[in-house]
Amino acid sequence: MRITARAFRDKPLKAVTLIGMSGVGKSHTACNLARWGWHNYSCDWLIGTRYLKDAVRQDGALSPDNIAGLSDFVGQIGNPAKGGVGLEEFRRRQRLYYEAECAVLRDIDAGLESAAQKGRSFVNDSSGSLCEVEDETILEHVGSKTLFVYLKAAQEDHPKILERAVLYPKPLYFPPAFFDAHLKDYLDEFGIGDPELIDPGSFLSWVFPRLFRARLPKYQALADRYGVTVPAGSLSNARSENEFLDLIAQALE
Repeated sequence: MRITARAFRDKPLKAVTLIGMSGVGKSHTACNLARWGWHNYSCDWLIGTRYLKDAVRQDGALSPDNIAGLSDFVGQIGNPAKGGVGLEEFRRRQRLYYEAECAVLRDIDAGLESAAQKGRSFVNDSSGSLCEVEDETILEHVGSKTLFVYLKAAQEDHPKILERAVLYPKPLYFPPAFFDAHLKDYLDEFGIGDPELIDPGSFLSWVFPRLFRARLPKYQALADRYGVTVPAGSLSNARSENEFLDLIAQALE
């Protein structure tokens, strides 16, 4: 049974998992909560600094609100001369990223314990691909320990989110079947015979809206099962911890 608004408010230490598409404001919200005293369990930051630390370029820039090094490692499919990654190497990195994401979610208890020891509430700043995790035991475990909060973008904000994703790429994981089907469609549509001739930026601009649409019902299903849905703009504009908690409680009501 889902927690009530009163029970959520009465908990001395809260625990939430922010879910939603890349660029919707999860990290912004999590960093705000960290400034207000919460423990920020930043999945992509942990992936880059712990689970893939030997693979990801470490130049001192990786932080919960700057994961450029991890984005560079995951990369984009396409022409190496234009910054792209060859097909087999791209698939290898996709697999490594997915395995690391599952690992960081399995290890969430350690983050919760660390937060509790410090007397802090806990925010899991999940990656945009949490909805692609196929292991139901992982999702059930995270859902039993934290309240999922889906930052749902308003329809009129979709173009802005899509533009942001292209201008400031975050690590993107594609389910293998989705990637293979859409790669074939892209090659066929533009008459390209070799994936290494793809312009990485053009493919990202083409595929991201399709990935966005495919993920929306997955986020909603997770929110319906393990938590609540809150307008993304409302959470991003919260000016204090109390405003944030009020929005969650209102959604629970």
